[in-house]
Amino acid sequence: VFCSEAFFGGSYNPILALKNGAITALMRHIWSLKASFNLPAIKSHETFRAVLSSGVLSAKNEWLLERAVMEMHDAARKMHTHDHVVRNGTILYKIPGRDEYGGDWTYNYETNVEYLKEFEAGTPDLTEERLKNHLALYVRLGEFSFARLPSMFQFILGVTGTLDPSRLPPQMHNILKSELHIEKFTYCPSMYHDSKRDWKPGDEAYVQRAENVDKHWNLIVDEIGKRLTPIINLQAQRSVLVFFRDAKEIEQFLDSSYFTKYRNEAQVLTELTASLPEDRERIIRETTRQGKITLASRMYGRGTDFKIYDDRMEKAGGLHVIQTFFSPDLSEEVQIMGRCARQGDEGSYSQVLLSKIGDGFDATPETVMGWDASGVYSELSQLRANIGGSAVQALREMAKARELEHDAITRALNAPGSTDGLDALIRRYNAASGLAIGPNGIHIVFCLDESGSMKGEPWSELITAFEAFWAQTAANAGPPMHASVVQFATNARVTHQMRPMQGSAPSLTPKWSGTRFHPAVLEAQQLIDKVAGPENGYAAVVVFMSDGAAADSSRAAKVLAAIAQQHLDLFQSYTVGFGRGAPSTLKTMAFANGQQDETKYRTAAVGDLTEAFKAVAKDISPGRH
Repeated sequence: VFCSEAFFGGSYNPILALKNGAITALMRHIWSLKASFNLPAIKSHETFRAVLSSGVLSAKNEWLLERAVMEMHDAARKMHTHDHVVRNGTILYKIPGRDEYGGDWTYNYETNVEYLKEFEAGTPDLTEERLKNHLALYVRLGEFSFARLPSMFQFILGVTGTLDPSRLPPQMHNILKSELHIEKFTYCPSMYHDSKRDWKPGDEAYVQRAENVDKHWNLIVDEIGKRLTPIINLQAQRSVLVFFRDAKEIEQFLDSSYFTKYRNEAQVLTELTASLPEDRERIIRETTRQGKITLASRMYGRGTDFKIYDDRMEKAGGLHVIQTFFSPDLSEEVQIMGRCARQGDEGSYSQVLLSKIGDGFDATPETVMGWDASGVYSELSQLRANIGGSAVQALREMAKARELEHDAITRALNAPGSTDGLDALIRRYNAASGLAIGPNGIHIVFCLDESGSMKGEPWSELITAFEAFWAQTAANAGPPMHASVVQFATNARVTHQMRPMQGSAPSLTPKWSGTRFHPAVLEAQQLIDKVAGPENGYAAVVVFMSDGAAADSSRAAKVLAAIAQQHLDLFQSYTVGFGRGAPSTLKTMAFANGQQDETKYRTAAVGDLTEAFKAVAKDISPGRH
């Protein structure tokens, strides 16, 4: 966990939600004015004055209320929605990567807007009183680096099964040594017998690949049938546990004609089917019954104990685990594999893969199908090691940026006798981020990934998303908008320059290769500096989209940071991470008002890229002329 992007490169960003009746009335007033905006008029309105007189803010912080008014109006005008449900009058958002909803976070003023929309729609249980409890004025309070936490403790105790060098990549071991200063690693032998797991990665019977989805599903069904058969002459059956990326893939496979003959013996283990503790326990317990087939999402590949209670099933060969995708993270593969042959039990493991590997791997289906059958696993493992090595430097850059902010807020909090430093930081954290309009309009530079992992359906989805962005922008009245396109893989090239965003979107033709970010942002910088940018009377916006990690992402972020600091509110950069392979290091490449701004970072699962692009198009809304 410590070596993950979310922890080592992440931070805790506390937000204070201020609530009272006056704030509720002001937010509802702004909501009613979403079609127009006049800050002086709102400041003179009774609801604005009531918030100031309520004592929730000091007089010197009126600027904070003004900023809240502008952000709330911006959210009301754009009405960007997030996947959510309403239960007992409370909005619960979909948890990323999972099929369940939770209520432990907010999208700030966008959440205010969604409550007001649900209230106007007459959503059951969302009463006036509950609405008052949910509408808030938000104050950003700081940024605290997770990577700084371990140094605050003298001892760190813990046990993990993935610390062994064969399970944790060497670059992650290096992080533990250099960042946590762990000098000695101790590996305790298991209290159980040596593993009996049957897994031969160099054998094509254990690692299979399919050139298309139909053949992939057919191979999975064949592998299920083969692995149900006992390994000895015994009147019994084994059980099979099949791991998919997510619930959507499970649903498609379950409903396919290929799986018809096993459908009655199958059960599904996802966040949705196991939302209740008793259901989860029942499904896990039945997974190791003779002849049982369980289709599970990847999250249950970690920390779930599938115990064998049937001696005959154990003698038949135990539980067999099939993984239908190749993990970009070795520790995930180790964990999934570890669901079988536990604690000295019998068990086996195999992989049945689609040649379009996805998850950010720069290997085309043709490349994968061209490998020798016995070398598929080793080729993919080498690609995984290369990705892991290149991601470490980007992770370190992320951690460094987080630590600088952490140190700044820590110094301000500990400064004796003065709050000036803290006040300045609060102002910076809560600065408005609207884009100013250049006298000649706005120049949008698209940086679009054409690496090998984008081949096929991902590229088709990108074209659809790009065309939707273009059409949405062309349909809206506003300042003149021009677009340039940089397509990038190992190298970058400008394929369109200063095209008026009118009519149909221009065509895009890919050239597949690896993934590098730095050449793309250098081309974007040239377009802004030499062709159309703030020096030429244009506000500039970069929209950067990729589906995979790159070793030079930190260099790319530095280029964008320099542009942002040079042009301040005349420049913004948006980043869109597409699919599971997209790294969160893209957050470091999102800027507004001269500073890194994670609100300009979007993620898009497969099938959702068009909505992400449309949200960015909607968000590129000038703050002033």
